[in-house]
Amino acid sequence: MTSHGKSAKQVADRSQFRLNMRHLILVHQKDKQDIEDYRTIARNIHQRTDDIRVFIAGTKDKDWAEAEEAYSAPSLTVAPMPFKHFRPRGGTVLAGDEYPKGTQYEMMEAAGVAVPEWVRVTPGIKLDPEHWGPYVVVKPELGRKGSEIFITRTHRVRYKPPEKFPPEHPIHKAPLMAQRFVYTGPWPYHFRIVTFLGKALMAWHIEQSHEFPPLTSKWQFDQAGGGISIVSNKRSSSYVETDDAGAIEIAEAAHRAMPDVPLLGSDIVREHETGKYYVLECNPRGDAWLMSSAIGRDIQRIHNLDSPNQFNALERATEVLIQVTRERAS
Repeated sequence: MTSHGKSAKQVADRSQFRLNMRHLILVHQKDKQDIEDYRTIARNIHQRTDDIRVFIAGTKDKDWAEAEEAYSAPSLTVAPMPFKHFRPRGGTVLAGDEYPKGTQYEMMEAAGVAVPEWVRVTPGIKLDPEHWGPYVVVKPELGRKGSEIFITRTHRVRYKPPEKFPPEHPIHKAPLMAQRFVYTGPWPYHFRIVTFLGKALMAWHIEQSHEFPPLTSKWQFDQAGGGISIVSNKRSSSYVETDDAGAIEIAEAAHRAMPDVPLLGSDIVREHETGKYYVLECNPRGDAWLMSSAIGRDIQRIHNLDSPNQFNALERATEVLIQVTRERAS
């Protein structure tokens, strides 16, 4: 026996336990995730494991009181959105970042994930309608909520320097890109799939209001009488929960192409003619915890959705965090 009455085996077991301990630091941002979600996940992990301790910090915590203790063991820091004042002190860090769409596409293409054919709009660009079709989509590599997305005649796509655009235009942050138009049917729709560390937590089907004029066939923009919009995520759009297997599969594949980004809100389209799925963007900045964010709750209230319980999101988040913490804490 030791001087404290513990056997050598008990002391050894305790030492091994300390060696195996991993710390998980979840970084919260007000209005972007309900902190009660994080607290529920932390309780779940503490109840199910004896080798992971969970800490919750705020992204504005410049001088976090628990930092020294939290980073005293191999750690994994998970921050869905970019840090504000909080700074990790070591370990493995997974955090959201605002990758331009072209960068997202390059990462997905390298992993074999289907994205619509695209090209940056650079000086001297000239697109062949025989290859691209009579119309292409032109949009900024960094843009929000469908802003500055247009359908344009292919032969008219030309480079224009940033100084020719208004000061508020997103071209001042990143270039424009031209993309092959994917026709989804008379009214454009897409799937929004939220994935966390590679696992789907919720899935929506979002379709443009049928009050807009329909595009009855792929290239009939001129004959449609004007007013055609290719953006499906408008305030008047319909939102319904979906378990579309193809959309979920490609969203999870897209997340595997970005293993250091914890939260993605991927926009997926399904081509009307072929049934093939494509990823339009992943929103890696992390503003996609729609189960309980302020904007997510508004959408759920308006459209009578119950997204936290669609796939039991917090249970899935708990399980994947246990797995990834054990694999990646350092």
